[in-house]
Amino acid sequence: MANQRSNIDPVLAALTQPLDAKVRGAVTRRHEAMLRELAFLVSKQNEELTFIRSRNWPDTKLSALFSLNCIYQEVLGPLDASARTGRQSDPDSRVAPALGLGSSHPIVHGSQRFDSAHTARVKSAIEDFFGLVTKLGFRRDWMTKNTCSDLVYWIARNERDNKANGEGSER
Repeated sequence: MANQRSNIDPVLAALTQPLDAKVRGAVTRRHEAMLRELAFLVSKQNEELTFIRSRNWPDTKLSALFSLNCIYQEVLGPLDASARTGRQSDPDSRVAPALGLGSSHPIVHGSQRFDSAHTARVKSAIEDFFGLVTKLGFRRDWMTKNTCSDLVYWIARNERDNKANGEGSER
């Protein structure tokens, strides 16, 4: 199924189209695993899944969220980690500060150069990505969840909070 581009989720297809085949395969396999887990939750009549479906979360919307999550987990998250600059020195900390490695002191690893230009490009891409996530009505922190079950739990929690605050099911 991972190689059958005609069956792929259209959001995932759009997001993975410019990626290298190996990376695209990793993202697609992760997405397929999330869909298999979703099918498992359906078969077990998972209470949280039933609840979020009642709050306007059809499988197509979940699949779009999974697509974004997979792109973040496999592509953007690691890039974001590579662009983090040194933290402020805490006199009470036993951990030494990163001393600006990759920002004030460029690092070359293979063909990749980690420097202030790399950091600026990655930060811009991350902000653009999270702008899209927010515009689509998803939460930023959902991109850091590792499994379908994690996402279903946090969506249900968010929807219950919205319901308790009197917000409607429309997002």
